[in-house]
Amino acid sequence: MKILCLFLLLAATIGFCIWQMDDQRPVTVREKKKAGIKWDDSLMKHLPKGIDTTIIVTDLNNTPLRFHQYVKIVFNHDAIIYQDRGTWKLHRLTETSQDSLKKDDYAVASRERWDAYRTPDNIQSWKTKLDNIKNTLAQADYVLVLKGKRKMVVTRKGIEVLNFSINLGFSPIGDKQYDGDGKTPEGIYHLDSKYEREDEFHKSYSISYPDANDKLIAKQKGLKAGFGVSIHGTKPKKINAKDWTAGCIAMQNNDIDTLFKHVGDGTIIEIRK
Repeated sequence: MKILCLFLLLAATIGFCIWQMDDQRPVTVREKKKAGIKWDDSLMKHLPKGIDTTIIVTDLNNTPLRFHQYVKIVFNHDAIIYQDRGTWKLHRLTETSQDSLKKDDYAVASRERWDAYRTPDNIQSWKTKLDNIKNTLAQADYVLVLKGKRKMVVTRKGIEVLNFSINLGFSPIGDKQYDGDGKTPEGIYHLDSKYEREDEFHKSYSISYPDANDKLIAKQKGLKAGFGVSIHGTKPKKINAKDWTAGCIAMQNNDIDTLFKHVGDGTIIEIRK
């Protein structure tokens, strides 16, 4: 009888441990994202003043979606919207979409899309969520750099919204030819990703240079096209310096702070002489 009781006690203990282990399974990233407040159709009556509901986005299947078709899934953090070189896109935050993104070496706004997928949705305020959507839809869609004037002009739907003074590389005249020449490339590119830095350059937007054509031209000349061209802030020792970078576009830190509020990943940037 004692042996039977010990056996039953041991079996019960093992069963309880197994139940505890199953009950404490790791929560997936997607499950964590379900904590935020969810969409209710009544929120259509509480949209922020001035929100641009005319913008049409396309998903990965190139299906056009109007505001009322995408606002719910963006609000629920099941998708994000971003710019892809002049076109508004919708990226669904699913494992399938992320697998596709992982295989695309030239994907636009890849950093933003990965960050959105990995970041849990814990926002409990519907007003905050709607304001975030409004701010995204209000972003500028074109950045023009005039090297000769040392100016950056930011526009939205053809209307100028921002204007900044800039600095260039230590050899500013002419198009970039090779790695280390101190020149800023000329042409049409896009802002690949924006991020806060841990060094003295404050914040950055990476620029999609070199593209395939840049690499081909450099190869034909027996040169390396270079890499790492970006827009970045200014370290303290260079606040009053002129054309001091290795080919990047430098802005004062307060200016790039403003740019961060109005320009997102995937925005077109044209760099002229």
